[in-house]
Amino acid sequence: MLRVMNMSNPIHIRYVWNKENVEHLFDASYTYQFNHSAKRFIGWLLIALLQYGVVLAFKKEVFAILLFATIMLVYWYYGKKVIARKRAQRDFEKSEFKDKTIEMNIDESGFTLLSPHQEKWGWDEVQEVIALGDDIMLYKHPHFHYIPQKAFASLEEKSRFKSLAKKHHKILGT
Repeated sequence: MLRVMNMSNPIHIRYVWNKENVEHLFDASYTYQFNHSAKRFIGWLLIALLQYGVVLAFKKEVFAILLFATIMLVYWYYGKKVIARKRAQRDFEKSEFKDKTIEMNIDESGFTLLSPHQEKWGWDEVQEVIALGDDIMLYKHPHFHYIPQKAFASLEEKSRFKSLAKKHHKILGT
């Protein structure tokens, strides 16, 4: 028997904004932003210059340059992500949404946040809907909003959501 998706009923999303979801959002948004940012090209240039500095340090025996280059490389590959993660965790601890249930309805007109407070966004206010594996990120300037797969009542609801996002030319990713 064929089931027809009812596009007139709103899609209801419900989940708890907790530390686990913050971690998932951080990892997904950090990777997405890095992969889609001009900063990565600046980083490649920085790394090339630092590698030149390492060679120069060994040739001239100027170990202060080697120390500086090493610190910069450690920062670029590890430090900036750790700092950003700590900032995300600190922001979560201060957030009004911490450990609260997020409920949202989505339909043709846009997004209606039901709890913890009421707010309405039109589709034109949302810059992107990013499908990352099983989860979804909304980008509404200046914030990413994470929607875990378990927030949808069923796979059909998630499919309806993706169809609406495609219809409004907002969906990115796979």
